[in-house]
Amino acid sequence: MVRKIAGKSPSCNIKHLNINNTEITEIPDIANSLGQTFSNNSSSNNYSTKFQAFRNQAENQHLKFKSNNLETYNNPFSVDELWDAISKSHDSAVGPDDIHYQMLKHLPHNAVNTLLQALNNIWFAGNFPPSWRTSTVIPIPKPAKDASDPNNYRPIALLFSVVFANNAAPQTTSYV
Repeated sequence: MVRKIAGKSPSCNIKHLNINNTEITEIPDIANSLGQTFSNNSSSNNYSTKFQAFRNQAENQHLKFKSNNLETYNNPFSVDELWDAISKSHDSAVGPDDIHYQMLKHLPHNAVNTLLQALNNIWFAGNFPPSWRTSTVIPIPKPAKDASDPNNYRPIALLFSVVFANNAAPQTTSYV
């Protein structure tokens, strides 16, 4: 939809994939094949033995949390921070919520205040909506590669909570 609004040409549709000399043409089979390829490519089975040992050691260290609750990430988000996060958002593809950034950029002030209150309530309660933990994955073909090979696609995840993430990032980045 954003491509249409911006006058950009539509992305290519995947007509078929070739896997082990078998042509995959049904859309659900193409989606499942790409999903399996993305999963295999990002599997921890692909990590080197040295990295796996380092990761295991790092994950088994006990974290010590000491806080006086004065850290900036414990402060509520301000309306200025929310406007800043919205203004820095690019007109990219929408996530599963179908909310375009242009819609957010043109919200009336009372709607922004309502959104800010909801984001602060979510942040302090630590109760993120389950839908924010999902994404829509779009396969993007690698340039000048065989589009019938599922290994020649990059997964791009479209999220629900980009404005929330953009708003939270400045407060939490120095602590991560």
